[in-house]
Amino acid sequence: MKRLLLPLLLATLVLVLPGCATLMRDSASQQIAPPRADRVKIVFMRTSFVAGAVGCDMFEVVNGELRFIGQLPMGTKLVYETTPGDKVFMAYGLAADFMIAKLVAGRTYYSIVRPNWGTSGFYPTPVRLSATGEPDQNSKEFRDWLSSTKLIEPTEAAEPWFQENKTKMRDVYGEYWGRFQRKTAAEKAERTMNPGDGR
Repeated sequence: MKRLLLPLLLATLVLVLPGCATLMRDSASQQIAPPRADRVKIVFMRTSFVAGAVGCDMFEVVNGELRFIGQLPMGTKLVYETTPGDKVFMAYGLAADFMIAKLVAGRTYYSIVRPNWGTSGFYPTPVRLSATGEPDQNSKEFRDWLSSTKLIEPTEAAEPWFQENKTKMRDVYGEYWGRFQRKTAAEKAERTMNPGDGR
């Protein structure tokens, strides 16, 4: 099994890395500025070496339509600014998964995008502000995530790439959103970013 898996991962690496190189670049500043009073920021981080060769595309879902946030290679973070309110975010590797969010204006929220080894997909996980949650923003683990990831941003090539791949991504969303709806209330709660998780 391992001998079959390694060539697949190497082939995926060859396919994925050129896209990341052209669609994303290092941000001019590594500082995360607070959002405007009427906006919200979400910091998506990816640190795990598991499925490291698999690309991860991030989207916001608005009324069933996708907005491309960017690609999230291992060891990087993205800052996405949006409006407050009820939100849905999708992460796509070789499978898709979702995070629900209830966002308050003027706050910054954090999500660790974790690999699903079984599907080679990724699932965005809220980082709780309260120490009663897991993971939480008061932990050393969270501070390590912030310090060890590099802030990147989309290039001018990102939007044309998204337009070229929009139909495929819409089909992916339709398939996996239906699966997400079958999760239990407890499972959905784990994937829900609550208003109090921002600061």
